[in-house]
Amino acid sequence: MQRRETAWERVPVVMDLSYAAILLGVSLDRLRKLAQRGEFPAFKVGKLWRVNKTDMLFYIQKQVKTS
Repeated sequence: MQRRETAWERVPVVMDLSYAAILLGVSLDRLRKLAQRGEFPAFKVGKLWRVNKTDMLFYIQKQVKTS
């Protein structure tokens, strides 16, 4: 499996859930379920899920600490 690195500066401040799933290396379905249960920091704009870049960074840091 190839490891991909992303320049964090290029990540948009607010992104859709599918982009966040790609960055996190999880399926869109899995991330959507986590968001619906309040286990992943995402918010809805109409019917669409959005993710704040800073909130996602805190989520990643929290996951690393609990691992």
